[in-house]
Amino acid sequence: MSASKTLIINCGASHVSVSTFSANGADLLLEDFVIEELDYDYSIDEEWLGALSLKLGDILRRKKFHGPATLISPGYQLLTKTIKVPHVEAAKQAQIIAFEAQQNIPYPLSDVVWDYQVIADDGVETEVILIAIKSDAINSFCQQVSGFGISPERISAASILDYNAYKLSYQDNEEDTLLVNIGARSSNLIFINEDGFFIRNIALGGNSLTQNLADNLGKGFTEAEKVKIAFFSGQTSYEPDHPSVQILQNNAQIFQRRMGQEITRSIVNFRRQRGAKAPARILLTGRGSLLPGLPEFLAEQQKMPVEYFDPAQGISVGGSLDKDSLGEDLYSLGEVIGEASRLVLPEPVAIDLLPSGLAEEMRFSKQRPFIALAAILLALATVPPILAFKGTSSKYEEATRQVQSKVAPLNTLHSEIVSNRESATALRKDVGDLEELVNARSNWIIFFTDLQQRLQDVQDVWLENLQLDRASGDRLKMTGRILITNYDPNNPTASNQEAADRINRLLESFKESEFIKDVANLRIDTSMQRILKFEFTLITNPEKPL
Repeated sequence: MSASKTLIINCGASHVSVSTFSANGADLLLEDFVIEELDYDYSIDEEWLGALSLKLGDILRRKKFHGPATLISPGYQLLTKTIKVPHVEAAKQAQIIAFEAQQNIPYPLSDVVWDYQVIADDGVETEVILIAIKSDAINSFCQQVSGFGISPERISAASILDYNAYKLSYQDNEEDTLLVNIGARSSNLIFINEDGFFIRNIALGGNSLTQNLADNLGKGFTEAEKVKIAFFSGQTSYEPDHPSVQILQNNAQIFQRRMGQEITRSIVNFRRQRGAKAPARILLTGRGSLLPGLPEFLAEQQKMPVEYFDPAQGISVGGSLDKDSLGEDLYSLGEVIGEASRLVLPEPVAIDLLPSGLAEEMRFSKQRPFIALAAILLALATVPPILAFKGTSSKYEEATRQVQSKVAPLNTLHSEIVSNRESATALRKDVGDLEELVNARSNWIIFFTDLQQRLQDVQDVWLENLQLDRASGDRLKMTGRILITNYDPNNPTASNQEAADRINRLLESFKESEFIKDVANLRIDTSMQRILKFEFTLITNPEKPL
């Protein structure tokens, strides 16, 4: 079986890495891996992209990487929401999720790129994770990367990728697990059990410790970051009575307590929302998890085993790499391996935040060489017939020229007469069609605007289909659904009746439209919980044709 390959660029808040993987069957091989620390003040968001471009460009030039690649967007730039929607057939699921996304994403959907992943389904409700990122951020991101000869073919969300890495590396382990990835600006908590997974992102990371040290040591953020890394990694040491030692240790303990409190709060929320038991163990990853004493502190506080996550145990390494040489970089590989595992996992989770315009451009760029080749072949295909015809017809050319010299004036006159007659006929038809089109287009725009306003007045209702019955000329057949937000499972009849009343109010409001003469043939389907499906016919006003 031939191997498939992928190039992955992981853009973290404090580092950037470039990796190449290949897959042969179920075997995943890490062929190359380069990681660089970003050199900027981590407390200033606006400096991140410039620092990323500088280091990424250096890696790509040095390693001569180019072509299609998957980019991983950092977790701190992502908006993550977990929602529950009624279980419906797959064809309708996307519509309901899009409706819920509009309610849960605190920006106009036109200003973001978003995607979703189903994470659990019990047959009654479907649990979905929504992930969004601001469009201007992702477009700037892609523009910078494209300048280095990289074509983004997908953009993954860092927050879900550790789950894929866990499924690949811990395939035979069925323990309920809490996987904690402590990054620079935020931390990602993934609860994993037999029913799926649950994600919570918290705004607590290594930068929080750095900022506290900067405040207490009287240093700038960048200098405090260097002191933090040097001290806690053992690169430098102070005399035990040095005043900085107490400050460093006290702030480390404060960070540990805050992280422990956030983990406790997350476990309580998870158990309440899912009705699940607490995890049996905690796995730590991310560079922030390397703080000395953190695993021991969490193990004692949470009363459960705490270990470090090894995402590389499910892969092989090749070339000049070996697992021992990865060292602390191993804790930056979880997201990268999680993305690469899509090559081998049967059902990986996947979020793609590549803007639709860039996706279309990528598809076209892949087809461009084939289109050019086809055009060349098509042009060449006409050469033999042309040459053959030219040789055969040469003896008739002189006779033809003589006849044409006599016929030409008559043909010219005839052509002008025919052309003028056709032009007059076409012009009359175009004028009539244009008048009808202008009137109809204007009416449709006003009608849809009116329709949208009446839907918004009722709330939690959407139309799925609109069909104009041209045979009758005055009927619009429509289907829709209404969401029962306060559904009472103990009294479904009352909940359904309340929703039916809202449907009737909606249809009564339609009658007030200047385009609608009447409403007929209302039918309501109550077979689904939490959602009523309904269909009806609008009889249009002949004085306001659509």
